[in-house]
Amino acid sequence: MRLQLLFQGNPVTVKYHSGLRDTAGNPAHAATLIRQRLITLDPQLKVDPAKHESILLHEFFHFVWVRLGNDRRFAWEDLLRDERSSRARGEAGWSSEWRKNKLLDTDSDGRSRRWREYCCESFCDTAAWVHSGHDSEVTLALTHRHRRAAWFHASLGPGSFPI
Repeated sequence: MRLQLLFQGNPVTVKYHSGLRDTAGNPAHAATLIRQRLITLDPQLKVDPAKHESILLHEFFHFVWVRLGNDRRFAWEDLLRDERSSRARGEAGWSSEWRKNKLLDTDSDGRSRRWREYCCESFCDTAAWVHSGHDSEVTLALTHRHRRAAWFHASLGPGSFPI
């Protein structure tokens, strides 16, 4: 049984374009511009429906992230700090994993830009995994996956998200 998600807010345009890059200049499957309410996806995603769904969900959750409020964003950061202190390896997707691998020990305490970007990507990767069930890029240990899924259900509830 698939979970029905409802995103509430002004319309978001989704378009397709080849040659997308992430913030580090690496090839990317998608890009989101929050202020323009625009998601751009690589057209190659159309050949893999599960990956398309997962990446589109990830991008929609960027809109949710900016509307979470500080309390919930800080709670997510605390969860990630706990994972780091327990030396958890892996992530819920590639966009958060490469950022996690570049973090310095001082990034989380100082809430550096690198840390905040990692937290956002980790949130969006986790949301895509939790709500799609698609886990081909998930490398995080099962214990931490369960904690993240529990956090999502306790902090956001089922199904309806402001974008």
